[in-house]
Amino acid sequence: MGSFPYEIHPLLILSPLDVIYKNSDNFGIWPPSGDIDSEEFSYHGLYWRGMRFLSRWTCRVLDLRPVPLIEQGRRDPFCDRIHRVLPVLTYFDPKFPKKPRLVVRLSLTQTRVLDASGFLESFVLENRSPFQVTVPLSWGTGCNFDDMFEVRGFPRRSNVLRAVEWAGSGKNSEYLYRGEDGRVRATRISVSGPHPASVNKEGWEWNLSLPPGGEAPFEFRVRFSEWKAAHVAKKKELPLKQGTIDGTIRRLKNDYLHFQGRWPEISTSDPFFDRCFRQAVQDLRILCTPSREGLVPYAGLPWFATVFGRDALITGLSTLWAFPDLSRSILLLLGRCQAQRKDPKRAAEPGKIIHEMRSGEMANTGEIPFGRYYGSVDSTPLYLVLAAQYTLRTGDLAFLDRLWPVIERAFKWIEDFGTDPRTGFVVYRGDTDGGLVQQGWKDSEDSVFHADGRIAPHPIALSEVQSYLHWAYTAFGRLAPRIGRSRHGKTCQERANRLRKAFIAAFWLPSLRTFALAVDGNGNPCSVRTSNAGHVLLSGMVHPRMANTLGKSLLEEDLWSGWGIRTLGTREARFNPVSYHNGSVWPHDNAMILWGMSRHGLVRPLERLAGGFFDGLRFFRDQRPPELYCGFVRKEDEGPVAYPTSCSPQAWSVASVFMAIGALAGFRFDMGAFMTGLSGLPACLDSLSIRNIPVCGPEKAFVHYSIRRDGHKAMSSVTMSSTRADSDLSKKN
Repeated sequence: MGSFPYEIHPLLILSPLDVIYKNSDNFGIWPPSGDIDSEEFSYHGLYWRGMRFLSRWTCRVLDLRPVPLIEQGRRDPFCDRIHRVLPVLTYFDPKFPKKPRLVVRLSLTQTRVLDASGFLESFVLENRSPFQVTVPLSWGTGCNFDDMFEVRGFPRRSNVLRAVEWAGSGKNSEYLYRGEDGRVRATRISVSGPHPASVNKEGWEWNLSLPPGGEAPFEFRVRFSEWKAAHVAKKKELPLKQGTIDGTIRRLKNDYLHFQGRWPEISTSDPFFDRCFRQAVQDLRILCTPSREGLVPYAGLPWFATVFGRDALITGLSTLWAFPDLSRSILLLLGRCQAQRKDPKRAAEPGKIIHEMRSGEMANTGEIPFGRYYGSVDSTPLYLVLAAQYTLRTGDLAFLDRLWPVIERAFKWIEDFGTDPRTGFVVYRGDTDGGLVQQGWKDSEDSVFHADGRIAPHPIALSEVQSYLHWAYTAFGRLAPRIGRSRHGKTCQERANRLRKAFIAAFWLPSLRTFALAVDGNGNPCSVRTSNAGHVLLSGMVHPRMANTLGKSLLEEDLWSGWGIRTLGTREARFNPVSYHNGSVWPHDNAMILWGMSRHGLVRPLERLAGGFFDGLRFFRDQRPPELYCGFVRKEDEGPVAYPTSCSPQAWSVASVFMAIGALAGFRFDMGAFMTGLSGLPACLDSLSIRNIPVCGPEKAFVHYSIRRDGHKAMSSVTMSSTRADSDLSKKN
């Protein structure tokens, strides 16, 4: 055979059976058995602040691996309850070979619950045999303190062998790692239960004697911590104190019920759809992490367990009609992290909104630029959009005035750094020093190209980014005078008009009935059919006839998969249905197009796209949309196929359910007033009812909305009350 002339890029494929739990900055991923072994599955483990603090956590009885019993139905979101059994064992006494053999039956039950910086686990080994047995039990532990980027395959610069120190005795074990970033990280484990026969770096061992029907209970407490190496004394100030397992679970449930109670309630003609909504609320609570500004959504598990500016802003826009407090905390946190100075390595420029924030050794040492990284061209205009929409949703001009220094700096970044003076478009010039080459939401290196497949030269002006900016300009043209900044409002209106004319002239492709993906650094449009054009419907840049043409074009065969609109048309040079950005289907992308269709009154396209969107959810575990799925054509009796490395849950994916609902209802905001436009219903629904939508103006009332199919039309009605409506769900709880 000849040589193999290809470079292989291995995929880190997640299993659909993997279990993922999160609490604050702490999350874990493991198989149904509950055993964690990073040598067997490289990404399994417990992670905290960007590092893997536990890489091995295994149970063996008689040197055998217990077999998991797969729980049916919906999994408890607060703790993992694991049931396992040993293979049926036959025992015979070699001293009495003629004596009847005895069948040994052993089972295990574990309950694992994460807290903010560690976890608690109860474990019971039960003898279900009618006679006494003596069995060896081993509990394997290990910590390698990998950075999340190492787990994802990013090479380390340093060739220094990682040294993990261990100390322990009796029922305590501690692993210590002194990082190259000057921080010390520790995993401390204690166990209560029968006294172990031995303990070492590899874990514990017991010899257990169990009477008939007897059991051996254990409880593990695991705590993660880190401190600066100079502060050695801090190690002694970290006692291993945690609440009880039952108390922790109870607290998490109460916290979720409080969170759930602040959301509107949805009921439809299809109970499945109701479950989608409840699952989305649950997933968002899991992803939301406390900050000084309030709860802020992390982007997704397991790869993006941190704040991403673009993802958080789109999540805020998606949930704004239902839960505006989330948008408020997002705006405050991202405003606090706004770039103050120029730093090319981090793609930072004064006024720019952050792309992502990472902790961990590689971020702290600068091996990766993502500690605080600003390499996204759309985060800043999207910040302005969310600030404006939040104000229109709530009528809170005082909050807008409070945000104004951030807003003013963001507009100044657009003027001084973001805008190409030749064209007037907002552009990006990709990083070449370890950062992102493409800096729109489709940030794969090969995502921006021409019809012949050539990668477009920089600087790049993306179609959707111009739409976001136009949306921000028009909104602040109205809002700025409300807080005494009439000159700024007039400037925004003038720039919106100028941008609209330039955009249509440069981006509209009459022969393709769509807008170009981008305009490159030579002024040439990327004449390929993509979903990006659908985001243009979010702003008022397109006149009704053009919007109608675009809406129909997006649902033509090359872009429409049956489950949603593909990121790239099937006839384009770089189309691949199993790619990250060049032919896949993204829930948040489709939800934003739905909102744009709703704004332009494109009811028929809206209903068709919503039908495919919600039909696809029926096939995913727990009705949770993954980060993305493959762009294969929909076929009878086959469901959509999740992309192999998809995060699940992913914030803007689960939040897309809310944006889709808002699009169907045609919700509009105007200084605290809640209105609806043209409504639609997909074929899978006959009715949709939403209760207890908070009105944030001086009335402090609640809107109750319903829409019902009447023949071929969807008819809606809106009522208002001063108190929350009775909730069937709250009665159940």
